[in-house]
Amino acid sequence: MTDIAADILDTIKKVVDHDDSFTALHIPVFEGNEKRYLAECVDSNFVSSIGEFVDRFEGMLAAFTGVKKAVLCVNGTSALHICLKMSGVERDDEVLMPALTFIATANAVSYCGAVPHFIDIEERTLGTDPRKLEGYLDEIVEVRDGGDLHA
Repeated sequence: MTDIAADILDTIKKVVDHDDSFTALHIPVFEGNEKRYLAECVDSNFVSSIGEFVDRFEGMLAAFTGVKKAVLCVNGTSALHICLKMSGVERDDEVLMPALTFIATANAVSYCGAVPHFIDIEERTLGTDPRKLEGYLDEIVEVRDGGDLHA
């Protein structure tokens, strides 16, 4: 195992208790008015994708990021799906992604009718390995004068 991989594992071990007890993916922290806000949402019947708090958060997020408008999504998969559609990904397109990912990444591609292709990662960065990407493309792409075609 490389030093970087060992460092990552050591960091995870420092955060997660390994005594066979249940470890939650995320434990919410309530330190302010969250309980009051939640009750207000329930009382107003605005508990999902609309309502004062959604509008306020979208406005605050837009201001923070310096964009004209921010739109909240129900989850990360739907956000990825929207991004792919806005990027022009269509049925039968092919989308390259790192093999170290979450299923939502491939699901969002599939929801567009496109085909996900997983590229091996580089151990040092845990991102797509450029050499393996080049090798993969050499295998599947045929270069012609009119442009690249899938082999």
